[in-house]
Amino acid sequence: MKIAFQPPQSPYSGGGESPLDRGFRGQKKIAFLGPAYPLRGGIAQFITLLALELKKKHEVKIFSFSKQYPTILFPGKDQIDRSEAKPDMEIEPVVTPYNPITWLAAVKKINQWQPDVLILKYWIPFFAPCFGWIIRKLKDRQKIKVVYAIDNIVFHEKWPLADKLSKYALGRADALITMSDVVFEDTRKLLPNANIVKGFHPTYNCYNLGKFSKESARKKLQVEDKKVILFFGYIKPYKGLELLINSFPAILEKLPDAHLMIVGEVYGDDLVYFKLIESLNLQKQVTFLNRFATNEEVELYYKVADVLALPYLSATQSGVVQIAYDFGLGAVCTPVGGLPELVIDGKTGTVAKDVSEEAFTDAIVEFFELDKVEIATNILVEKSKYSWEKFAELL
Repeated sequence: MKIAFQPPQSPYSGGGESPLDRGFRGQKKIAFLGPAYPLRGGIAQFITLLALELKKKHEVKIFSFSKQYPTILFPGKDQIDRSEAKPDMEIEPVVTPYNPITWLAAVKKINQWQPDVLILKYWIPFFAPCFGWIIRKLKDRQKIKVVYAIDNIVFHEKWPLADKLSKYALGRADALITMSDVVFEDTRKLLPNANIVKGFHPTYNCYNLGKFSKESARKKLQVEDKKVILFFGYIKPYKGLELLINSFPAILEKLPDAHLMIVGEVYGDDLVYFKLIESLNLQKQVTFLNRFATNEEVELYYKVADVLALPYLSATQSGVVQIAYDFGLGAVCTPVGGLPELVIDGKTGTVAKDVSEEAFTDAIVEFFELDKVEIATNILVEKSKYSWEKFAELL
């Protein structure tokens, strides 16, 4: 059976009890399996924020990874979150996903806690053998509901046997929640008989710490008189940073006071980007912070920006847009994957006509012609649709 949900506007808000409330009344024990603090990244942040929301009404525990990736396969510099604040959440490292010896111990730990529900994220097939095996063992031993929040089913990188691995990981789940229309359709094609719920990616509301105003952020980064275009997050080839850098000379012709701020760790060869910036003589117009930004630093870079740039070559949805919306920041994106679902052309940003340097340049210029007050108002409307509370209601 296939079920499609939109961000909920409950028909029961006027009185009475919804079927959801009747089926999920009372406190439940909800377990998560996946990366969490001190492991870093958007997946770990998503799991923590959802767990904190569910903790308001239920007993919640995260069964985390002891390690996330083997060092030899990890393309970045560091897998540990160096942020100062620790989440107020019970987190127990129980499994190394690439070490099958640890899987049985994880099953025993989760069984001992006896959760009613187990929630997992699915984003790459690397974790499929671990997830699929653990879920089967848990379901053989106890009555437990398994729910996945799915980032991707069609992956940015090539994975051998990707479809088979995804079917193994997801095949015994009770529900699959997708976070964009594109992923919903991809999941339905791969698993036509699964219980698939059309969800959304909530807004990351944990970074606005009130340490900076727009003015103080601009002064600190010395860009007071610039139009700051922000590229933020892990830097991988599919995210199109080369396209953005190549388009920047044309952007400067039309917006002479533009400044490109790149914040994120390069996965792969960072010299490609530095050499490109140098070859285009953009050193003075580009700031490049080639490292992972801690939770405490995110606010600085989003508040300094006038627009978030997403020149992606492919995409499903985007967590960095949901950070931007929490700061009231508009975005410019390419017309790929689920990005146009989030960036509403002419209202919360602009969508390029195609994936090209010329089209992205035009979209950037068009953004700066939009009414900033209207953009902020429209973002507030969109932001209200994507709360963690509504995602928890959907669960």
